[in-house]
Amino acid sequence: MRYSFDLKSISIKNKIFATIIIIVGILITVIAYVSNSFSQKAIIDKAMNNSLRELVLINNNIETLITYVEDYSKMLATDFRLQEVLYNDMAMEKSEGGLESLMMSKRISEIISNFVEPNTIVKAASVLSSRMQWADVGYGDNQYATQLFGPQPTAMELANNNQTIWTGLVPFRFRYDTTESNVFAVSKAVVHKELGQTIGMVALYIKESVIAAIYENSLNYQGGEFYVLDDTNRIISSRNKSLLYQNFTKMTSISLPNPDEGELGFILGKGQNKLLVSTQRFEPLSWTIISVIPLEVITAENKEINRFIIRTGILCLIVALGISFFLSRSITKPLLILASTMRKIRNGQMNVRSAYKSTDEIGHLSDGFNSLMDRIEALVAKIAEEERTKGEIEFKLLQSQVKPHFLYNTVETIISLIKLNMKTEAIAVAKYMADFYNISLSRGNDVISIREEIKLTESYLEIQKLRYVEYMDYSMTIDEEIMRYATPKLMLQPLVENAIYHGLKWKKEKGFLQIVGYLQNNQIIIEVLDNGVGMNSQQIEQLLEPTVEDKKNASFGARSVNRRIKMLYGDLYGLEVESVSGSYTKVIIRLPLIEL
Repeated sequence: MRYSFDLKSISIKNKIFATIIIIVGILITVIAYVSNSFSQKAIIDKAMNNSLRELVLINNNIETLITYVEDYSKMLATDFRLQEVLYNDMAMEKSEGGLESLMMSKRISEIISNFVEPNTIVKAASVLSSRMQWADVGYGDNQYATQLFGPQPTAMELANNNQTIWTGLVPFRFRYDTTESNVFAVSKAVVHKELGQTIGMVALYIKESVIAAIYENSLNYQGGEFYVLDDTNRIISSRNKSLLYQNFTKMTSISLPNPDEGELGFILGKGQNKLLVSTQRFEPLSWTIISVIPLEVITAENKEINRFIIRTGILCLIVALGISFFLSRSITKPLLILASTMRKIRNGQMNVRSAYKSTDEIGHLSDGFNSLMDRIEALVAKIAEEERTKGEIEFKLLQSQVKPHFLYNTVETIISLIKLNMKTEAIAVAKYMADFYNISLSRGNDVISIREEIKLTESYLEIQKLRYVEYMDYSMTIDEEIMRYATPKLMLQPLVENAIYHGLKWKKEKGFLQIVGYLQNNQIIIEVLDNGVGMNSQQIEQLLEPTVEDKKNASFGARSVNRRIKMLYGDLYGLEVESVSGSYTKVIIRLPLIEL
């Protein structure tokens, strides 16, 4: 079973109620969406700023660490005792021993001990003589030192003998350790203070864990990570030591921007895999410090905000339900009173009036309606009194002049247009109704000009067109030369009404009504043509001369018009009907040439 939904069948109270709820629902949804978007953006911006500030702090701490280590290397390289040992070694012959001798090793060991653990963050130190001999002291493994710095260390080259040279992250073994450690090595040439000659080199070793300790306690978000990369995007420091020496992009699938951009924060990924990535360039060593935080962790606090928004929205919706119910009821109650009064009038209780009194718009409408009905009732009573003595045709004519259902439907149309704020259309309908009744009354005259009859019919059609715009339209083509001649009043309107209600209204699609008037053989011909459902031959006969059994169901309008014309002008004049069932109906009116 299929159910059709008709918006027009919904009461005004329910329309107002539903409209308010829909508007409130939309507003709450929009506010919730905007609030969530702004709060999430604010949280992300805050996290990004915090992350960048942390990176700046880490950058400063690493720079401080690097400066300390370089200062240690410079202090060691300029230590007068070490310079004396290295100078003496340079003056000795190889056969005489040198740094490898026990006494020299002891002296170097005493010197180095002030620059390594536990006194400093330096794990170990090595000393290289000008004869490329490594001092066998401290925790540094000479074999690893030889492999690390090669036969001709960079720091001892003439162009670099005043520079502190850092290596990248390298594996290095210390004495008494069973496994290799990840270290950064710092080398500095030892230049004799007086001679200005390079007499050796010192190397300090700093574990990667010293760098990692700077940022390990800086993680404000669970699941976040810090990385330090060298200029080739190789990971040289991380909490996860298994990632060391690996390419950062391959291991994390994060593509970094141009390193020249310096400090930068951006979001990568989709859905729940989004990451907040912040970078900070450490210029002294061309390193890049990176912070990676899952966006889901950052926005976790926004979920509580969303829950609060949802609870608030539900509460607002409940309040809106109550307010809209009472508001719709208060607005529609006077309308229901007025509609009830109109139904009673429609059922024939002409003396019933609206009891609603107020100074608002509906109160004015109620007063206007009551005044209109008073005037209509008085007018009907007056006309009925004046025409009481007339015969059956005049009495039936009076019924055709003021048809209650047309009046009521027109008034309802005006009221509906006013409710829909279509004031221009409402004024037009009121004017057409006024024109219609002005001409139809015509000071009691039963015969009027064709011009007036056409204007009356046009007023009627314009009102009907507004009411039934979905299934009718019309056109009127009347020759000017017949406009001055006489015609019985309300001769055309009943035929037009029949065409609308019994022809066009039953079509499935929009129909068309055409009225044509012209002069032919000294007769006035007016044709009313509609492309409605049409009639068969039996229905045509019953239309003009129904049998006794069919009189109740036959159209009074067409029969009355036909009889009035024949009574006034003779049997040569009247109506002729042509029709094809399912196709069209044409009613032809023949009138004599009689001038007013």
